[in-house]
Amino acid sequence: MKTITIHNAWLLSLLFIASLTLSNDISAQRGKQDNEEKPRKPLISEQEYNKLLMWIVDEKYENVLYKCIRYTEDDKTKKEPLPYIYMGQAYLGVHLTDDPDLREQYQSDKNKALKNSLKYTSKFVKKDKEKEFYHEFTEFYDILWGETKNAAETEVDNMKYTKAKSYYKYLTDIDPEDPGAWLMYAAVYQQLNSKKEAKETYEKARNLMLDFGGRGLREVQTELLHSAIIYNAEMLSTIDRAAALEWLALGDDLFSGDREFEAVKRSIGG
Repeated sequence: MKTITIHNAWLLSLLFIASLTLSNDISAQRGKQDNEEKPRKPLISEQEYNKLLMWIVDEKYENVLYKCIRYTEDDKTKKEPLPYIYMGQAYLGVHLTDDPDLREQYQSDKNKALKNSLKYTSKFVKKDKEKEFYHEFTEFYDILWGETKNAAETEVDNMKYTKAKSYYKYLTDIDPEDPGAWLMYAAVYQQLNSKKEAKETYEKARNLMLDFGGRGLREVQTELLHSAIIYNAEMLSTIDRAAALEWLALGDDLFSGDREFEAVKRSIGG
């Protein structure tokens, strides 16, 4: 089951980012009105944002969802990014909750709430074009990545590759510079025998590794990259040994000495 410690760390982090995020957002909304002599009232007030944050901290997730869906559907506020990330956090809270009624209502055991969290978080990224708020939610992303990694790996283990593909697609939408997400996205294309898409997606993962070498990743992303390289090396070793060895070589600086990584290298002959 989900750990209370990680969940609480994410919720408590909201209290810290509240003042930063809200003050920045109010300034941003007013900045859109620079041509006006007298600033108009912000589209979404600081008090309204505060209420949403407190609801998330108090685990009143349904309140957040009911309120934010109005913002995302209203022509005046649907371009504001923060309601989308608050919906993403609320759905993740529902996914993590132990409340049986809430879990049943939102089909948490079928990962419906998790998928909605990914959906609205990816929409937030599209709305936050200048990444004004993106980096304020890293604790949330870490939990989202961990839950998504587990859900996707379950689908891969069950050979449900189309379902797994949707999880990895969301991760690449939310962070286009995550090589592990791209590498697993490519792997499921490979398993689905979608050769063109697999080739293109492998190329994106390869370029990220060549450009950054896996540096600058969050811990949960490094874990995903570790498992992605091992999975791909083992899978490709039976159909394209050179490609399998290439991925092991690309991961060598990061994972050399790791017991599982070295075992795969020995088994393939790298």
